[in-house]
Amino acid sequence: MSKSKAKSLAISRRALMGAATAAPIVANTDGLAAAADDLIVRCASFVAIDIRVGRLVRRWGDLESEAFALPGWFDLSKEEQLAHPKGREMADIDRMLSSLFDQRWKLLADLPAVAANDPTGVAAKIAVAARAVDPEDHEEAHHLIAGAARDLANMRCPDCHRPLVLEGWIDWSIRTGRE
Repeated sequence: MSKSKAKSLAISRRALMGAATAAPIVANTDGLAAAADDLIVRCASFVAIDIRVGRLVRRWGDLESEAFALPGWFDLSKEEQLAHPKGREMADIDRMLSSLFDQRWKLLADLPAVAANDPTGVAAKIAVAARAVDPEDHEEAHHLIAGAARDLANMRCPDCHRPLVLEGWIDWSIRTGRE
């Protein structure tokens, strides 16, 4: 495995671990707790996959720019391009992205049917929606949804003034990978 592939895999594992630890820990004492935990895990998985997709797309773009700068790149056959390290890595990324796109869209399609049983579950779903709406395609909608997630994260219990939602989950999930 090449150093860049190992680094890419390490980053994605780190993103997945970050997503899993950013979610609150819910005790599996009954069906509601298990459902809430399942929602958080699904949302965290979506965010982790989305971050990995973004990093792979950026890497593919960098490789493409570097390949285009190589003298005679456009004169090479498809097989010759694939024999080149940049072409090989681009093809590897294409294969990974295909699988990740499928996983991401399956999670997104399934999430509306999973009920949120607490404010953190609602916030997690809103955070997924903020990531699913690309700011380059729908800037106003993305900012509206991301703002709603941040608003929810800033809400406090009127009695004890504790946060209704784990703020780190909202901030991390909306902003990570969008730099």
